[in-house]
Amino acid sequence: MKTLILSAMLGLAIAAPAAAQPVDLTVLHAWPHHAQWQGEIARRYMETHPEVKITFQAPSTDYGEGLVSVIRQSLAGEAPDVFMVGSHLLRNLVARGMVEPLDDVTAGQDMAALGYTDAILKLTQVDGVQYGLPWTSSTPVMFYNRDLVAKAGGDPDAMPKTWDATIALAAKIQALGGGVTGMYYSLGDDDWMTQNLLATNGLAPIEPGGTQIAFAQEGAREALRTYRRFFDEGGQQPIADKAARQEMFAGKVGLYFNSTAAVRSFSREIGDRFAWGTAEMPVLKDGGGVASGGMAAVILTDDPAKRAAAFDYLLFGTSPDIQAFVVEQTGYMPSNAKAVATLRGFYDANPSFETSARQIGRAFPWFAWPGQNGVKISQTVLDDMTAIGNGAMTPDAAAAAMTDRIAPLLK
Repeated sequence: MKTLILSAMLGLAIAAPAAAQPVDLTVLHAWPHHAQWQGEIARRYMETHPEVKITFQAPSTDYGEGLVSVIRQSLAGEAPDVFMVGSHLLRNLVARGMVEPLDDVTAGQDMAALGYTDAILKLTQVDGVQYGLPWTSSTPVMFYNRDLVAKAGGDPDAMPKTWDATIALAAKIQALGGGVTGMYYSLGDDDWMTQNLLATNGLAPIEPGGTQIAFAQEGAREALRTYRRFFDEGGQQPIADKAARQEMFAGKVGLYFNSTAAVRSFSREIGDRFAWGTAEMPVLKDGGGVASGGMAAVILTDDPAKRAAAFDYLLFGTSPDIQAFVVEQTGYMPSNAKAVATLRGFYDANPSFETSARQIGRAFPWFAWPGQNGVKISQTVLDDMTAIGNGAMTPDAAAAAMTDRIAPLLK
């Protein structure tokens, strides 16, 4: 009898499903101020997936530092399992053979049914190959002080759609006096906002499949001249973005241009001191676009069990409910089409958060300079754009200099 009971128990043990094997995942993301909501996503995931432990490395100060850190760790065999790389730097990982396509983990997945449109997936592709999922997405928008716009004779409910009309409005705001500044167009800490200026004139830094650098074309020179007009006509001052943002929070700047990811901080910092809003990015020509940006979540580990768990974490973090949470915490636009329905009530109550989502149809992908000198090229562009702003270079001279300096770096 004991033998029969033991045999039956062994049979039950064999038939029972094996417990999920524990998996440890290390994750690295940029921007220390993102740690709270990044940590909350991980907490929610581990709550429903107790077999997975997620440990964060210390956040990098920006996307460029994150890339350098991961390259160094990779050389030492210590790279994180999941890396939130700036989507414009994804090509750098691919060029170095540090990241593999997601073919193995997406096999059998109906990504469209899960809410990932072709436009969304293209944000984290290189040459048509899927290397990651867009963890966050954004476009630049116009932040504006409704009170100053109204005082200057503008309509806060119908903001201008072209750069000419926008600069004219900024000039009227500047003329109000009292320490008020008409506008401020932030260059940021890389070439993304310069890409945006080109996009408003229908240009990418290098056209898809092409080789000609945009700064050698008249359309790009026109975009750079427009940037100079922000200073000459719109009242922009050659000050650091941090200082300009504080002036905006104090109600002293009429129009401010930067990523929609700043919407939450604007809401928190301005409070009820004055009425403000966001509007779509103006254009230089009909059909002009807008830059897009954000984080590409990629899997660096080649361990099959870790890759499977990491992809499951990526699907969780880009699911409709979690993307709605990210939007509400930051101002980013959702990286999942189904999240828009989840956010409908939030957008109705907070229209400033929805502006970026309305621009996705005309968004250019975050351009990645080919080769391994992308960060250096981006800095070259930023340096020369800064020189335009402080009057050290004319727009045409800067366009010529950028063309000459970028060309050899592409080789």
